[in-house]
Amino acid sequence: MALTQHSPEQPECLSNEALFTPHEVAQKLDLSVETLRLYEREGLLVPYKLNSGHRRFTQSDVDWITCIQKQIHENKLNFAGIRYLLSLLPCHEMKPCCVEDYTTCPAGTKSCKPCWDFENTPCRDHGDNCRTCVVYQQVLNIDNLKEILSVKFKCD
Repeated sequence: MALTQHSPEQPECLSNEALFTPHEVAQKLDLSVETLRLYEREGLLVPYKLNSGHRRFTQSDVDWITCIQKQIHENKLNFAGIRYLLSLLPCHEMKPCCVEDYTTCPAGTKSCKPCWDFENTPCRDHGDNCRTCVVYQQVLNIDNLKEILSVKFKCD
């Protein structure tokens, strides 16, 4: 099934990128729309939200959802396991923070979930959008994610 592009309320930063409805993504990946909502509630996915409140996904999101499904079905990880792996992303290094922000951020070194799954981070207080943040964008590029995590676990 081919996905079609929707853009009536498309965010300006995506003017040339195709956005897909939850229904289209669900059909393409043979899962339910409720599963997409569950991934969002579990902090694994941050869809674009249009002014109307409707959610839209990019091809990178589709690839990331496929990766989530693989982790669940083939590698037998649960949501907590995937969140934990995502929490290992060194967000303070990927998006340099000042010392004060780093020390007060709830997504610091003791967290078991990714930074975008917190409501009260210094980034959000500064008005940053998790969806367009460099940290979340690195997750959507699965090859980058593997490289980032391999550096984190590299033994000397």
